[in-house]
Amino acid sequence: MAFCAVLVVATAVFLVSRPAVESEQRWQALRARGVLRVGIDPGIRPFSFYGADGWEGMDADVAHEAARRLGLRVEAVPVGYDGFYDALLAGYADVAMSALVVDPMRTADFRYSRPYFDAGLRAVTFAALRLDRPEDLRGRCVVAALGSEADRLARWLERRTPGMTRRVAADEKEVLTEIRMGRCEVAVVSGQIAVREGCAPIDEWDNTAAIRCLRLRPVEHTIAMLGADGRLASELNRILLQMSNDGTLTRIARKWLTNRTADTADTDANDTNDTNR
Repeated sequence: MAFCAVLVVATAVFLVSRPAVESEQRWQALRARGVLRVGIDPGIRPFSFYGADGWEGMDADVAHEAARRLGLRVEAVPVGYDGFYDALLAGYADVAMSALVVDPMRTADFRYSRPYFDAGLRAVTFAALRLDRPEDLRGRCVVAALGSEADRLARWLERRTPGMTRRVAADEKEVLTEIRMGRCEVAVVSGQIAVREGCAPIDEWDNTAAIRCLRLRPVEHTIAMLGADGRLASELNRILLQMSNDGTLTRIARKWLTNRTADTADTDANDTNDTNR
């Protein structure tokens, strides 16, 4: 009887520890190889595209910096957005990223890193007013680009926020002009525009007197990998948090979102994000 009890306990311990052992083995094999194979879609400016120096864009810079801090180098594997998960399952790539958002239907088989960028809609203001939650829009003038996703969200907020006044402008450039000129107090804009104006890529801990930002409808970009890669996920999360805290993510995001390549960002990236929302 005692032997059977010991056998049962030993079996349970083995079953519990087996995933952790496999995860560690996979991580050590990756470190020994020294290369992080990244499945990419090179058609999503300014996040992921091919340029004169190979794979470029915000995601490329994030991947290269994260890999550097892990003692690895990056090998870009072009597979296309629809091919990310097949590439991971087939072992062609260790991770996948290119404006990738979490797919709730795949969380049983795949892991996702902490987000490194939010492309979703945000409320921003240059005025000295509180903007920490949607309720802070009460009694405020809120402007958005006519007919845009931001306009639809502003209409939804208007119906639910006492005293909020909604206005529209021709485009996001005019939206920002409205709040700069003091004709309205708060603008609802895309994440790309918000970061270009000074908001943080993902965390709002660096709200300043110059601009205040509120994430309203997150569309978070993340990194996907196999469910068996728990140790890799842990290491990537550690590095991405470090990159957020030391300002690296902010520097990378603003580099690409203020670059001339960002002029095509809203169409390309939002088309991908709309598909995966």
